[in-house]
Amino acid sequence: MKYLVIGVVAIIIVAAVGVFLFQGNDDDDSEGGVIVQKGSDTLLELCQIWAEEYMAENSDVEVEVSGGGSSTGITALINGQVDVAQASRQIKASEIESAQAAGFTPVEFKVAIDGIAIIVHTSNDIGELTVEQLRGIYNGSITNWDQVGGADEDITLYGRQSTSGTYEFFWEHVLQKENYSQEMNMLSGNSAIVAAVQGDEGGIGYVGIGYADASGINVLDLKKDSSSEAFAPTDESAVKSGKYDLSRYLYLYTKGAPTGIVKDYLRWIVSFDDGQSMVGEIGFYEISQNAYEDNLVKMGISPASVTLTQKGSDTLLELCQLWSEDFHADNSWITVEVSGGGSSTGITALVNGQVDLAQASRKIKASEIEAAQANDVNPVEFKVAIDGIAIITHQDNPVDVLTVEQLRGIYNGSITNWNQVGGNDEAITLYGRQSTSGTYEFFWEHVLQKENYSQEMNMLSGNSAIVSAVQGDEGGIGYVGIGYADASGINVLDLKKNDTATAYSPLDADAVQSGAYDLSRYLYIYTDGTPTDQVSRWLSWILDAELGQQVAVEVGFYPLSDEVIAEERAKLG
Repeated sequence: MKYLVIGVVAIIIVAAVGVFLFQGNDDDDSEGGVIVQKGSDTLLELCQIWAEEYMAENSDVEVEVSGGGSSTGITALINGQVDVAQASRQIKASEIESAQAAGFTPVEFKVAIDGIAIIVHTSNDIGELTVEQLRGIYNGSITNWDQVGGADEDITLYGRQSTSGTYEFFWEHVLQKENYSQEMNMLSGNSAIVAAVQGDEGGIGYVGIGYADASGINVLDLKKDSSSEAFAPTDESAVKSGKYDLSRYLYLYTKGAPTGIVKDYLRWIVSFDDGQSMVGEIGFYEISQNAYEDNLVKMGISPASVTLTQKGSDTLLELCQLWSEDFHADNSWITVEVSGGGSSTGITALVNGQVDLAQASRKIKASEIEAAQANDVNPVEFKVAIDGIAIITHQDNPVDVLTVEQLRGIYNGSITNWNQVGGNDEAITLYGRQSTSGTYEFFWEHVLQKENYSQEMNMLSGNSAIVSAVQGDEGGIGYVGIGYADASGINVLDLKKNDTATAYSPLDADAVQSGAYDLSRYLYIYTDGTPTDQVSRWLSWILDAELGQQVAVEVGFYPLSDEVIAEERAKLG
């Protein structure tokens, strides 16, 4: 379907002569009125289309849309001149402060996804640039196309005016807040940049993807550095996943939570059956399911209920259950049902399509990946916390430190009495996990070095069972996740590589996080493919330093580093 876009700065449709125009009514019972909207030129054409279609369906509502730039629109919202501001950047802290001084807090709605396109003249043979090259071009350190593999041609810079959200986004994400070159020609809209580049063989410009389908220009691919893969802003998957470096959301802002006709208008825009079905007509991409749900919540509308299923590691069980409770408190429409049974059990359930996620205290095996792929399942691994496996004994046992070699001897059966490692003349009783446990396999690999466990080991079905057994057995020894090592009636042993090495405790956060403690390990959650929708929301919450990671600390595990969090969140797309 093609839309006729009215080429004016504002759309004002009056139903009858003499109709009085007024701004959006905040009365929820109001059936009509006027909504005034202003801001980003990048969003202008799309917002005009939305306005036309919405008014066609709601004849008693008028929507006036104008441009001028994101800053202009947000300023108008702050000053009470409009009901809605469209923006191609997020609102600034200073603008929020100004709005609050005016008596309201702006509410943000994600309404489309854009990939800023880098355009050149159609005769330019350059097909791609790195972000660093693009930065050099726009800060003025690269001035000729032959410096980036092109012809001997001076580069002419075209960009947006300083009130533009695209100008600020580019300044922050490409120039890294350095100054633009003084040679850049600042133009007042995307269309003006396209026209300038069409007529200039040395020209380069940046525009919203909705303006990049014009004739007479080439759209460049972009890559992080010279060794990375290049992506195009026309690649929907790359833009939505963030692999294309200049991906961004586009926004609408309201004066507090919207009500009345403004609320209905916003709900229509974010609906996949209504406003979102039109974004592709001019080159943008629709918002994610998570963004849609966030938008509804901000309007006071509860999204449809969803239940996720997760199964696996008992070491992670308590933490995952607490995560589920706290996550549900923040996202009331999503329930995560978590169960245990061991890492192998959880991964098998994921492979067989029985659950949405599997928690594991070990890495997935090659054989499990093969089985998954045979079922068209593509396991994706997420590190979610750090654990130090604790070696525990009865509280009356005087032994307080073991070497890894001594621990190996105890669990392979070559050391059977505590007096062999400096303790009392007491037979050693072994407690460990069942064979489906990730902790069982981790210990077998890292301590026993893949030798057999002693046949005398009592195999128990969970960390709590091992703690209980050791509490009641003066000769007992067990291994448990650190989250279970704070119980009374047990001692937690230090561990060292050999007789001359430094001993470390699993209670020492630095030692565990650095790997100095020998039984440090990551804990994992696995999904089928790159997570989307509510699964992505769930993992994003877990991988938030102030949310899921803080809960991990409260339970007794250790949080991921900021660097690891960034790496894991990148997998979410």
